[in-house]
Amino acid sequence: MDSALLSTHWRTLKRKSAIIWRNSISKNTKKNEKLFSRKSWKIICCSGTASTNSWNSKKLLQEMAGLAMIIYIAFLSVIFGLLLFELVATWKMSYNGNLSLDKGSFVEPSPLAEGAAQHSPQKTDGSYTVTLILAWTVIFLFSSLRYNVGWDYEAYYATVRYNLVTNIVSNGELATIFLIELARDMNMTNLYFFLNSLIFITLVALTVKRYSQDYWISIIFFVCFPLFFLNSLSVIRLFTALAITFYAFKFIERGQLLRYLIAVALAGMFHASAFIAIAFYFIRNVKLDIVKLVLVLLALPFVGRAINSFIVAYLPTYAPYTEAAGGQEGTKAIFVLLFIGIAALFFRDRILENDRIANMYFNFYFVGLGIYLMFFSQGTMGHRLSLYGTFFSLLLIPKIVSLFNLDSNRVLLKVGISLFSIVIFLYIVYVGSATYVPYKTIFQIRY
Repeated sequence: MDSALLSTHWRTLKRKSAIIWRNSISKNTKKNEKLFSRKSWKIICCSGTASTNSWNSKKLLQEMAGLAMIIYIAFLSVIFGLLLFELVATWKMSYNGNLSLDKGSFVEPSPLAEGAAQHSPQKTDGSYTVTLILAWTVIFLFSSLRYNVGWDYEAYYATVRYNLVTNIVSNGELATIFLIELARDMNMTNLYFFLNSLIFITLVALTVKRYSQDYWISIIFFVCFPLFFLNSLSVIRLFTALAITFYAFKFIERGQLLRYLIAVALAGMFHASAFIAIAFYFIRNVKLDIVKLVLVLLALPFVGRAINSFIVAYLPTYAPYTEAAGGQEGTKAIFVLLFIGIAALFFRDRILENDRIANMYFNFYFVGLGIYLMFFSQGTMGHRLSLYGTFFSLLLIPKIVSLFNLDSNRVLLKVGISLFSIVIFLYIVYVGSATYVPYKTIFQIRY
């Protein structure tokens, strides 16, 4: 059984069920209540039946949908509550990030020194306040304790619990197989999800602590941007691999090629797509020309179509990833990523001025954006592969915000980013209700 195909069909069924869930009406209250169980969604989807319209039933459905989203609103409220508490307690309205970069003139490394450790400039670890640690802890618990949340969740759950042979285990990704076997041996199905969440959240938090110039902006964008945290609830293996390569950025910064290759190899044991990140090491010190970069980005969608035809013809196993993307799978997110890219190009000289490390994640971000544009119309493959680069927006956005000299301007920008992030988070949860609603925890499992 191919879990990619299974997941694709399951997502389609869930979308149909969500539409029926919002528009279908039953003749009595008991039937309305049943519509909110995932089992009844499947039955409705398969049978294709729906009851007649009724205003009272529509109102009831809307009220229950609102109640089902309360957990997400509460989750977001805790994150922003911790942020507000820290602002009131410390009155730090400008920065709360790692500003320890030893800035110096941008120096191209000597070819003779390629692969050798480079010690200047270099980030030292920043420090987290108690509120920041609590914020990351809440994010981790929300992810690790979930049950049946995410469109791929059931495929993973069935693979672990019922010993199904899907491509989750048949792809030969050894670290994934190890965690699945560990969960099976311990008869703890959710241990697999817990450990993946632990690796993912911990490594992202450590990297943000080391490189972000504003921790809270990184956290807010990480949580609210739909292709990051919410997406990680579904695309589990890939995000574990992504976190490892993101953390391995410190080896790129130091010029430690061997350590970086080892880290990427480990990430590849969770998801083979991680090997695309090897290219980052070799473009880390390139200074991109704006005109050439824009021309390349404009040409990439046409190149992507040719690659898509090749995959369908010669690599049919991966063909499901090239199918046209739905609304939840990232098609609208490209506008946010493009806006970030335009802002980065506008402030390019100031971003890169005397900051070799910023030049690195600037390059990586545009590689990710280029991959997204290349496969934009070809389904999930585009935004999934692009994540290895676009994830560096967690560092790039705080860097852009730091360029505003007046505290008042920075505060206004942060407020704008926060409000926008809240809106897109709640919007994605609402339109993706079949994927994210209702939120359940492992304590609600009934065998």
